[in-house]
Amino acid sequence: MAVRIRLQRHGRKKRPFYRLVAADARAQRDGVFLERLGHYNPINEPADVVIDEEKALKWLRRGAQPTDTAKRLLSQKGIWKKFTYEKLGKPLPESDEIETVETPEGAETPQPVEEQEAATSEEE
Repeated sequence: MAVRIRLQRHGRKKRPFYRLVAADARAQRDGVFLERLGHYNPINEPADVVIDEEKALKWLRRGAQPTDTAKRLLSQKGIWKKFTYEKLGKPLPESDEIETVETPEGAETPQPVEEQEAATSEEE
Protein backbone atom coordinates (compact mmCIF):
# COMPACT_ATOMS: atom_id res chain seq x y z
CA MET A 1 0.00 0.00 0.00
CA ALA A 2 1.42 3.39 -1.03
CA VAL A 3 1.07 5.90 1.79
CA ARG A 4 1.05 9.66 1.23
CA ILE A 5 1.33 12.45 3.79
CA ARG A 6 -1.16 15.04 2.56
CA LEU A 7 -3.67 17.69 3.51
CA GLN A 8 -7.38 17.10 4.08
CA ARG A 9 -9.54 20.19 3.57
CA HIS A 10 -12.05 21.08 6.25
CA GLY A 11 -13.80 24.31 7.15
CA ARG A 12 -16.49 26.19 5.33
CA LYS A 13 -16.52 28.02 2.03
CA LYS A 14 -13.63 30.51 1.74
CA ARG A 15 -12.48 29.62 5.29
CA PRO A 16 -10.18 26.61 4.77
CA PHE A 17 -8.69 24.55 7.56
CA TYR A 18 -6.45 21.61 6.76
CA ARG A 19 -5.48 18.44 8.60
CA LEU A 20 -2.14 16.82 7.84
CA VAL A 21 -2.78 13.07 7.58
CA ALA A 22 -1.11 9.85 6.49
CA ALA A 23 -3.46 8.22 3.99
CA ASP A 24 -3.51 5.53 1.33
CA ALA A 25 -2.65 7.15 -2.01
CA ARG A 26 -5.80 5.63 -3.58
CA ALA A 27 -8.15 7.15 -0.97
CA GLN A 28 -10.14 10.29 -1.69
CA ARG A 29 -8.76 13.65 -0.57
CA ASP A 30 -11.19 14.00 2.33
CA GLY A 31 -11.77 10.27 2.71
CA VAL A 32 -10.42 7.61 5.04
CA PHE A 33 -6.94 8.12 6.50
CA LEU A 34 -4.52 6.06 8.58
CA GLU A 35 -3.41 8.64 11.16
CA ARG A 36 -3.78 12.34 11.82
CA LEU A 37 -0.39 14.07 12.11
CA GLY A 38 -1.36 17.69 12.73
CA HIS A 39 -3.20 20.68 11.32
CA TYR A 40 -2.63 23.82 9.27
CA ASN A 41 -4.74 26.98 9.43
CA PRO A 42 -3.76 29.45 6.67
CA ILE A 43 -6.37 32.03 7.75
CA ASN A 44 -4.45 33.10 10.86
CA GLU A 45 -1.65 35.61 10.47
CA PRO A 46 0.95 34.09 10.69
CA ALA A 47 -0.41 30.74 9.54
CA ASP A 48 -0.92 28.22 12.35
CA VAL A 49 1.00 24.97 11.75
CA VAL A 50 0.99 22.19 14.36
CA ILE A 51 2.61 18.85 13.53
CA ASP A 52 3.32 15.91 15.84
CA GLU A 53 7.00 15.33 15.05
CA GLU A 54 7.15 11.74 16.30
CA LYS A 55 4.15 10.63 14.24
CA ALA A 56 5.43 12.39 11.11
CA LEU A 57 8.88 10.84 11.45
CA LYS A 58 7.33 7.41 12.03
CA TRP A 59 5.45 7.58 8.73
CA LEU A 60 8.43 9.02 6.84
CA ARG A 61 10.59 6.15 8.12
CA ARG A 62 7.96 3.70 6.87
CA GLY A 63 8.23 5.16 3.38
CA ALA A 64 5.32 7.60 3.23
CA GLN A 65 5.77 10.21 0.49
CA PRO A 66 4.66 13.78 1.32
CA THR A 67 2.89 15.95 -1.23
CA ASP A 68 4.59 19.22 -2.21
CA THR A 69 2.57 21.29 0.27
CA ALA A 70 3.01 18.75 3.06
CA LYS A 71 6.76 18.70 2.40
CA ARG A 72 6.85 22.51 2.67
CA LEU A 73 5.05 22.40 6.02
CA LEU A 74 7.37 19.66 7.29
CA SER A 75 10.35 21.78 6.22
CA GLN A 76 9.00 24.82 8.08
CA LYS A 77 8.92 22.81 11.29
CA GLY A 78 12.38 21.28 10.69
CA ILE A 79 11.01 17.74 10.52
CA TRP A 80 12.05 17.16 6.90
CA LYS A 81 15.64 18.27 7.63
CA LYS A 82 15.79 15.98 10.64
CA PHE A 83 14.49 13.07 8.52
CA THR A 84 17.00 13.62 5.70
CA TYR A 85 19.96 13.77 8.10
CA GLU A 86 18.68 10.63 9.84
CA LYS A 87 18.33 8.91 6.46
CA LEU A 88 21.91 9.80 5.51
CA GLY A 89 23.18 8.63 8.90
CA LYS A 90 24.65 12.00 9.78
CA PRO A 91 24.14 13.86 13.05
CA LEU A 92 21.87 16.90 12.90
CA PRO A 93 24.05 20.05 12.98
CA GLU A 94 23.49 22.33 15.93
CA SER A 95 22.04 25.65 14.76
CA ASP A 96 22.88 27.29 18.11
CA GLU A 97 26.63 27.11 17.47
CA ILE A 98 28.21 30.40 16.46
CA GLU A 99 31.06 30.28 14.00
CA THR A 100 34.15 32.01 15.26
CA VAL A 101 36.03 33.91 12.60
CA GLU A 102 39.58 34.93 13.32
CA THR A 103 40.40 38.49 12.35
CA PRO A 104 43.88 39.87 11.85
CA GLU A 105 45.22 41.88 14.74
CA GLY A 106 44.35 45.56 14.57
CA ALA A 107 41.34 44.98 12.34
CA GLU A 108 38.08 46.44 13.54
CA THR A 109 35.30 43.99 14.33
CA PRO A 110 31.82 44.92 13.14
CA GLN A 111 29.62 46.48 15.80
CA PRO A 112 25.82 46.39 16.04
CA VAL A 113 24.10 49.47 14.61
CA GLU A 114 23.09 50.76 18.06
CA GLU A 115 26.72 50.79 19.26
CA GLN A 116 27.87 52.53 16.06
CA GLU A 117 25.30 55.30 16.56
CA ALA A 118 26.37 55.71 20.20
CA ALA A 119 30.02 55.90 19.21
CA THR A 120 29.39 58.58 16.57
CA SER A 121 27.33 60.71 18.97
CA GLU A 122 30.11 60.56 21.60
CA GLU A 123 32.69 61.76 19.08
CA GLU A 124 30.67 64.90 18.28
